Amino acid sequence: MLVQGLKISYLLLLMQLISLVVRGQERESPVTLQVEKRPIREVMDLIEGQTGLSFSYNTRLMDDQVPVSLHATGISLEAALDSLFSGRKIRFEVVERQIVLKRARHVKVDVEASLNETVPGNELVQFTISGFVKDSMNGELLIGATISIPGGMDGTISNEYGFYSLTLTKEVEQLRCSYVGYRQMVIPLRRMENRTIHFSMEKEVSALAEVVIYSGDQENMIRSSRSSEERIHPESVRKMPALFGEKDVIKSLAAIPGIKFFGDGSTIFFVRGGGRDQNMITIDEAPVYNPTHLLGFFSTVVPDAIKDVKIYKGDFPAHYGGRLSSLIDIRTKDGNMNRFGMDGSMGLLSSRLSLEGPIWREHISFFLSGRRSYITRPLQKFNARINDLHFSDLHLKINYQVNPNNRVFISIYRGIDNFEQQDTRELSSGINWQNSTSTLRWNHLFSDRLFSNLTLLGSRYDYYLNTNLENNDYWNSHIDNVSLKYDFTWFVRPDNTLRMGLLSGIHFHNPGNFYRGGEEFDPGLDLSAKRTREFAFYASEQFIISNQLSLRAGMRFTVWQNVGPATEYYIRSATGGDFPRDSLAISEYPPDKVYHQSLTPEPRFSIIYQPRKHHIFKMSYSRTSQFQYLITNSISPFTSLEVWLPSGPNVKPQLADQVTIGYTHRFDEPALSLEIEGYYKYMRNLIDYRDHARMLMNPLVEYELRFGNGKGYGLEMILHKDFGRLNGWISYTLSRAVSQVEEINGGRPYPAYSDRPHDISLYLSWSFHPRLTLTGNFIYMTGAPLTTPTGFYYFDNHQVPIYAERNNDRFPDYHRMDVALNWQLGRPGGKFQHELIFSVYNLYNRKNPVALHFNKIEDPEGNFVVPYDFFSNPELVPTQYYLYGTVPSLSYHFSF
Repeated sequence: MLVQGLKISYLLLLMQLISLVVRGQERESPVTLQVEKRPIREVMDLIEGQTGLSFSYNTRLMDDQVPVSLHATGISLEAALDSLFSGRKIRFEVVERQIVLKRARHVKVDVEASLNETVPGNELVQFTISGFVKDSMNGELLIGATISIPGGMDGTISNEYGFYSLTLTKEVEQLRCSYVGYRQMVIPLRRMENRTIHFSMEKEVSALAEVVIYSGDQENMIRSSRSSEERIHPESVRKMPALFGEKDVIKSLAAIPGIKFFGDGSTIFFVRGGGRDQNMITIDEAPVYNPTHLLGFFSTVVPDAIKDVKIYKGDFPAHYGGRLSSLIDIRTKDGNMNRFGMDGSMGLLSSRLSLEGPIWREHISFFLSGRRSYITRPLQKFNARINDLHFSDLHLKINYQVNPNNRVFISIYRGIDNFEQQDTRELSSGINWQNSTSTLRWNHLFSDRLFSNLTLLGSRYDYYLNTNLENNDYWNSHIDNVSLKYDFTWFVRPDNTLRMGLLSGIHFHNPGNFYRGGEEFDPGLDLSAKRTREFAFYASEQFIISNQLSLRAGMRFTVWQNVGPATEYYIRSATGGDFPRDSLAISEYPPDKVYHQSLTPEPRFSIIYQPRKHHIFKMSYSRTSQFQYLITNSISPFTSLEVWLPSGPNVKPQLADQVTIGYTHRFDEPALSLEIEGYYKYMRNLIDYRDHARMLMNPLVEYELRFGNGKGYGLEMILHKDFGRLNGWISYTLSRAVSQVEEINGGRPYPAYSDRPHDISLYLSWSFHPRLTLTGNFIYMTGAPLTTPTGFYYFDNHQVPIYAERNNDRFPDYHRMDVALNWQLGRPGGKFQHELIFSVYNLYNRKNPVALHFNKIEDPEGNFVVPYDFFSNPELVPTQYYLYGTVPSLSYHFSF
């Protein structure tokens, strides 16, 4: 570690020396000009052409069309600028590759003094400007706003709680704040002293972004950009077509290159070759283990409750860990500090309502959002056996600003799914699952440069398989966790930000037990609960080396401990199939006994290089680890029989190393950009199942698992236009995902279930009338891999399939087109807003299969043909099942 630290320090010192040398060379560039009575802007353009520098100034500083004359032959840049701006009360300084023009004070300031920004006594004056960025209408804190000095390289980004801090050592005239979808705000500065400045941003109604994807502030990419990071604007999700009109933030992730969904009727997704359990979804930092409703048709997150959604596919921040492939960081609304408001919608399947407002104006606010489905009665007309089928969500958040230096948040989420059916007159059964999260956060300012956040969070997921509701017989599995996290952000200088923190957590895993009459039933199998502890320390630092280059380096250490009381089974020899009893070694561990421990270091590193305004290059490396894994009895999204288990003596933690290289080109046309990113990810200790594995009520379930390695690699491209009457994007992903497990497929590599080589996404939004917006999207993906029989044979009058390879076949390619028309009924800018949304899901009635079955068929002569008879070529005829064709819908949304 010491050697690595010295290498990084040496690299930073070398870069700074190079920067100083280049800066000195720029100031010595000779200027030769012979111009007479030409606009000053043209003369400045000629100087830019000779020196390679560019001018930066406020347009109100001068009239750049005023004619001037300049006669210079081989003179220094300083002398040329002195002559050009003589008598104009304009001073200048060279900052990296920019000539920054400012209004002159009462005395002339030469170039060296301007560069050093000294004061009497030759001592630097250091002062800090800090504060919060919020929405002027509702007081919502804005995440990721850019605060900068116009024409300079100094600047910063507001953090997850809207706080920013900017320390300066030179006099500045203005402070600027910009945020996507909001009007830019500029505040004059007249004193070099510590100040608190809060920005209250106004929404830019006419230029509100319709496209959901953006990767940072376009004017300050060095600070705000990050490899493999995307954000979704919640407002624009309402414009997108959706199944049955149910707006779904999680399903909107299909628009992002590198994220692949299972298909119709599913919120299961895969990221860059990873598994479905390698993605973490958090609501206000608390993890959600099953983010689905109606067996996967919809996600658990209510769109109206969301303030910000950030997606990490790589280059993970050091303060995040726990999953290999992705993090979906969802932040909910804080509640309006100024006035009461209401927001709601009614659709074909459900309705939702949100309330917010001040409890104590400017001090305490609340936000409450709920959703409830009403599909039981319509479905009963088709199936009278259904007793109940519904889902519901509830979000509650309390925001308390104690004083300028302290703020407290309380956030609670609960989601429920329930299905009951009548099997016989005396017997009914069903399934039920519940997600619960809670977060208590305390923001504290130790100083105007040191920000802290203390978070206590909890999460629970319960799954019930009700076999007899009348007798209260059921099978239950659940997972609980409680964690305490203390995070510090130190804004050292505008070019240096340090973040570090600690995490301590406990986890409880119940692999599943059966209950009769509400009492635990012992079938003679000891299904021991798993208890684990987690400790993590992390630190990361961002260096703005110049206005062209930034570097971010971090490290995370995670300790995972298995703790008693517990019963662990050890297999002396694993030869497959059922294990004889005498091959078992059983160990009992007392309470609080640490019987297994793992330590994983996770380095993270990234570089952003912007040689020109329109060109940005990115590179990153990150290592991630995962200590919890999902056991499921099917790859289908329409079963939620899931058990989460921890790594331990028999299951090693999963590890992944990922490298990304990217390029972004900003075109001259506003808001038009092209992003290209390539990645390579190598994964170790991946989990798969042996053939015919028994997953339910099996104390030896860990020995149904098989372990191996995998890799994912690909190229992602997206061209998007963020603003304007016509906006949208088109993206294409070329990727592969391969797994290799010694005891599966004969040890040969095979396509992972997430392997879909080609993925195309197109989204367009056209505001052809002030109140009418037409949106549409098209999605195409290569079919998902699946294992199909290569033949059949008969044994004891039973037909038995022959499986030769794992994932040897594919579903048909998936594609569909959706359209929606949003009709704004309220007056733009009015207090009461409401709209009708007409949408058509799967416009051209594509029948995308979700399941395939293989059977004997009847040929034209009336003979039943076995697909494989060992005497002719294989003939497999699948029967496919699809969920729905074209689905029209109508929904109504209102807010005031």
